[in-house]
Amino acid sequence: MNFFTELSHRTLIQLTGVDKASFLQGLITNDVTAVEQGKAIYAALLTPQGKFLFDLFIFQTQDTWLIDCERDRTSELIKRLSMYKLRSKVEIIDLSDTYKVFASSESIPDTIQIADPRLKDLGYRLYAKDLSVNLEPSDSYENHRISLGVPDGSRDIPIDKGIILEYGFDELQAIDWKKGCYMGQELTARTRYRGLVRKRLLPVKIEGEAPPPFTPIFLGDEEVGEMRTSVSGCGLALLRLASIRHSLPKLTCGNAQIMPYIPSWVQLPAAED
Repeated sequence: MNFFTELSHRTLIQLTGVDKASFLQGLITNDVTAVEQGKAIYAALLTPQGKFLFDLFIFQTQDTWLIDCERDRTSELIKRLSMYKLRSKVEIIDLSDTYKVFASSESIPDTIQIADPRLKDLGYRLYAKDLSVNLEPSDSYENHRISLGVPDGSRDIPIDKGIILEYGFDELQAIDWKKGCYMGQELTARTRYRGLVRKRLLPVKIEGEAPPPFTPIFLGDEEVGEMRTSVSGCGLALLRLASIRHSLPKLTCGNAQIMPYIPSWVQLPAAED
């Protein structure tokens, strides 16, 4: 699918200083040693209890690291990072007024660009002060992202509540299981190794009026999940695995009927004995 649109809800912050790598390494879920010129990593910043706070794209331009984050929560992220800076030689700069963020199915000249590290089908993320080209409506990218089953930050994941393994962060290349300690590592590792994933975010086809995010989902009279974002007849839903383990039933949500499906990249945990 072709798309080229501005992601107006995302922005950049800049990280400089000789301690930037060691500083971030102890905070985020991925291994920062993989960051290099032209190659990005995707990661999450969690609470000490292992719950979702922020999703981040991190990449390098010359000696500077740039972090793609949620625009409305930029000051909150900077405040959170500053709490842990202590004596680290790191400077954090808000670039919200400098760069715009774009998503494209193709490489575009005269931009800072990275291949989306989550899935190849998500194309490129581009960064520029402005682009004198015709952009498509944001729904074109949103439809593509949602149909693939990929969450988008706190729009889909509850802050201080979400467990990132329920949202595909492992398969989306956001977790390095071999790196050292980071914020929230203990709960994340325990959830994986003890098989504690009970729910999973999946794309759904919607028949009828799209329900608002967090509307309860039912299988008959039993509540089995919650709706997340939606656009143009497709959406994301967090569903109990027990309700879809043996079949993919038609569910009800508000005044709509929804049908979940499993994208090829999603790996559901094995059923319990």
